[in-house]
Amino acid sequence: MARTTRRRRTPAAQMQAPKTGVNVRMYRQGHGDCFLLAFPRKGGGDPVYMMIDCGYKPGSQISDRVKATNVVKDIADATGKKLDVVAVTHEHQDHVNALTKFKDFDIGVAWFAWTEDPDDDDANELRRRHTDQLLGLIGARNQLHSLAAVDGNKNAESAQARLDQLLMLELGGEDEMSIVSGAWLTMGFGASSSSDPSKSQNKRAMEVIKASAKRRIEYILPHDDILEVPDAEGVRVFALGPPKNDDLLKDEDPKGDSSFPGHEIASAGSLSFFAAARERGTTAGEAGTPFAVEYGLAKDDALNPNPTGQDDPERLNRFFGDHYGRDDSDDDDDVIASNAKWRRIDEEWLYAAETFALKLNRGINNTSLVLAFELVQTGKVLLFVGDAQNGNWKSWDDGHWLEGEDKITAKNLLERTVLYKVGHHGSHNATLKGKHASNYPNLGWMGHGKYAKEFTALIPANRSWALKKAKWNHPLPAIKHALERKANGRVLQLDTGLPAKPDGVPDNEWKTFEARTKVTELYIEYHVPDEF
Repeated sequence: MARTTRRRRTPAAQMQAPKTGVNVRMYRQGHGDCFLLAFPRKGGGDPVYMMIDCGYKPGSQISDRVKATNVVKDIADATGKKLDVVAVTHEHQDHVNALTKFKDFDIGVAWFAWTEDPDDDDANELRRRHTDQLLGLIGARNQLHSLAAVDGNKNAESAQARLDQLLMLELGGEDEMSIVSGAWLTMGFGASSSSDPSKSQNKRAMEVIKASAKRRIEYILPHDDILEVPDAEGVRVFALGPPKNDDLLKDEDPKGDSSFPGHEIASAGSLSFFAAARERGTTAGEAGTPFAVEYGLAKDDALNPNPTGQDDPERLNRFFGDHYGRDDSDDDDDVIASNAKWRRIDEEWLYAAETFALKLNRGINNTSLVLAFELVQTGKVLLFVGDAQNGNWKSWDDGHWLEGEDKITAKNLLERTVLYKVGHHGSHNATLKGKHASNYPNLGWMGHGKYAKEFTALIPANRSWALKKAKWNHPLPAIKHALERKANGRVLQLDTGLPAKPDGVPDNEWKTFEARTKVTELYIEYHVPDEF
């Protein structure tokens, strides 16, 4: 196949590929993933460029000079607006929202997980359920907003703000949420599509990549064919996830020995509850109740001293007054009412929405496309896991690949891993704790033998923003410390740049690491040679 002619760029602007192996750029646009890989091209010429995700949480930039527009311009200059492959791991704002800026790029192949395949029945069912659950959460969110706006309910206002942050992950957009005159602005929706998640900004961003893929779109199954990066020299790719198993996709949080300490995991029940949270009508007592209207009584009727339309209004009034209190019972002498108020839930069921939104987010994280890039000459592996969580991780060893009589397994690939893109910004549920002897994939499986001397981790996180603004413990200190121990300090975090050499690490080992690392305001670039 003839090599496509490319526009030449100045050496200063163009991202170079090494003679062997790969150069990896982790962009510093904010709390989110955006990676550019440069491989040598077969037969010479310009590098083969591959991008994995491009997104960020609005407001999480480490500098006013490092915004998504700056990052996209750098990628354009580095590649001549030509990307051989774009891989999108999963549909979350901090992985996809900047993809809308790639409309005029020449994209060869687009890789998505099987969960995005419009011809896959399992994928279609997942999307249907996700849409139903998301609509329920939006309904609950809007009711919280009404409580805050109309009644001045501070608890509702606080719950709504937290829920907005989580819903933004699902819906997308490049601006921070804003509330003007009590009105909820788009949250990633177009003005005419505010009730249709299929038209969210996340969806639109992914469609930009699909529309720009000139050669083909590939929906990738785990443990299927060994993949190639088109025209790249000396690399092949193994897809480990997401699993084609509904139970594993729902299995979100590591437990017991597989969980790192330092994070209390909230539990949540079935999200089907939120089908009941959607608007049922427009009159009081009908909108957004957790049960069907025929099984309920409007609060105003229950607590009104003279309820109408009841067989025995006086008896009904006494029952609710004695057991649940009245809205106007502020008299300290009214012992019955004051003692009974605690039994009332009113709109309290809405405050569970945050827990359900967390569960929904984790479910999408678990659909992450997981790719292991093998440098063929040395067998070194680069592991990009998106935001894969417990069930996704544990599925990696459910299949294998055959190469002649040899079996290639997930454990074999992880043992040869020299570069680990840390899952979900280092959160508690996206890197599993364990040992080399454990019977499930975990950090302890990675980087063994001669590969241990090069093991390096990349963490796309802005910790100060995550803690102060989003209240996310990213990266979890226990995970960060475990990575530092395993990598002898070779942990590159988006917001901190080149780390200091730990005590006890040989000078020559650290100098090799520093020589392979380039830190600029826009990105951190790391070189993995296909040689020892």
